[in-house]
Amino acid sequence: MRLLREYFPRPIADDVVLIGTDDETEQVFTEPIALWHRHFARVFHGLAKARPAAVGVDVVLPERSFDAIMPGIDRALMRGLFDIKRSTVLVYVQGVNSTGELVPVQENFRGIVGPENLGIDRQFNDPDSVSRRFSERELAASSGAVPTLAGQILRGLGRPVEEGYIDFSVGHPLVRYIPIQQVAEWSDAGDEAKLKAAFGGRIVLIGSLIGTTDRWIFPVKLIELPDEAKRSAQITEAARRLQLSQPGVVIHLQVLRSHLANGLLKPVPEWIRWILCAVAALAVLIHWRPRTVALAFVGIPLALLAASMATVRSAQVLLPIASVVLCFWTALVARGIFDAAEAVVERLRLQRSFAGQVSPAVMKEMLHGDLAPGLSGQLADICVLFSDVRDFTTLSEKMPPQIVTTVLQRYFDRMVHAVHRYDGTVDKFIGDGMMVLFGAPRKSPDPCGDAVQCALAMMAELDALNVEFERDGLPTLSIGIGVNYGSVTVGNIGSSERHNYSAIGDAVNVAARIEGLTKELGRKILITESVVSRIEPERFHFDPLGTHGVKGHSPVKVWGIRTMRVAPAAA
Repeated sequence: MRLLREYFPRPIADDVVLIGTDDETEQVFTEPIALWHRHFARVFHGLAKARPAAVGVDVVLPERSFDAIMPGIDRALMRGLFDIKRSTVLVYVQGVNSTGELVPVQENFRGIVGPENLGIDRQFNDPDSVSRRFSERELAASSGAVPTLAGQILRGLGRPVEEGYIDFSVGHPLVRYIPIQQVAEWSDAGDEAKLKAAFGGRIVLIGSLIGTTDRWIFPVKLIELPDEAKRSAQITEAARRLQLSQPGVVIHLQVLRSHLANGLLKPVPEWIRWILCAVAALAVLIHWRPRTVALAFVGIPLALLAASMATVRSAQVLLPIASVVLCFWTALVARGIFDAAEAVVERLRLQRSFAGQVSPAVMKEMLHGDLAPGLSGQLADICVLFSDVRDFTTLSEKMPPQIVTTVLQRYFDRMVHAVHRYDGTVDKFIGDGMMVLFGAPRKSPDPCGDAVQCALAMMAELDALNVEFERDGLPTLSIGIGVNYGSVTVGNIGSSERHNYSAIGDAVNVAARIEGLTKELGRKILITESVVSRIEPERFHFDPLGTHGVKGHSPVKVWGIRTMRVAPAAA
């Protein structure tokens, strides 16, 4: 309704006119309001000359006579009531006491103001205490009340009294009122031209705009009083909510406006609301991408809002936005929870299925979706380590197959443990050999240092394992390790039907050839110049071993290593 009032205002012809008593009125009419009989009579005489379509007075008739205080005031008001009733439809608001019973009309006025001229000042409130609906039937069911002020005015005009939601979009953006003292002046001056221009042929409401009594909370702001305009610059956001608490006469005015326009707004039938909610709930069956979910989470409610605004303007039908949006959002949340649970289960299944087939680093990339599916490859600068058990073929010929399997399993368990300790990725097992990558698939700040540390750790693990083998009566093992650094292609390599994560390139071939030189040079670990040049010299004891030729490649400068250097102790 706020959007409709602000961007699509809908003025109506012969709008309802409000005559209000404000703070200035109390300064002009110096008597207490209970003694304003003559002032109301002056206004009624003036309105009788203007001949409005109807007059509704949202001020309760006096419960007792005050003629003893100001002689003649009852007779003056009676004359005014008689004059206005003779010229148009007149409806007065009737008070209700604390027990819910109607306050009887004073006998001086009972002959002029009959039951058809009385309506109660009651309005239906939603659970949040905001007035949005108009229904005399529901009010009567809850309190046994008589017809309302607005309802009686409509009956007096021969119009049907509807029930439904009040259309707060009709009428000028803000209600304009005429001070009651101004109307009294026009009446005293006999200025029929001004009276007819302001009130002729229109519905007129008279009510109080003073103080905090008889206030109702509306979903939109309908009137701004002079004192509120003065405070608008200093008002806080919390206090703006209080601005929606407005004089009760204004709600009667808006109910009349709604009837004068196209009628009250009708909600869709309940069965249609349930169908719309069911359709919205079907979102739980759709698997959307997170970006699509975010767009739908905001876009669908906005689309419903636009549709509801359109149906309000074109068909006076109010769509159940809140119910449908709540069902839609609930469906999205439920689907999100289901997808998250499914993703966790799938992730656990993948981990169980492939835990022993791919390295943890590759598994992480797969689970996070960072590893492109299918065949793929990209250039990367990595360190490659090759290891191989020396003379294992000869050893295996002398052992039963079960012992060979046991020895290899225990050996690889130790080696893989050392590799993972330094963030290495086991590319593949080649018989009794291993190919290990450092810096892929996850980049490492120091792949060369990690590879050298891993090589030393593998040798330490092998020494400990050989002690166990000796104790168990198994042959001890000796290995050679080659380490090289360079640019390679990494990714899913193979065929479209069968592929695995690996690395190919000249740097891989050199690492394999360097490992083969370990026997020839009598060293357990050989490292190329490209690796040594990227490591701080003080970290390890490197031994220069000169330049050596390798098969299928130009000669390569290699280094040996004894141990890591120990930092000097503090003095």
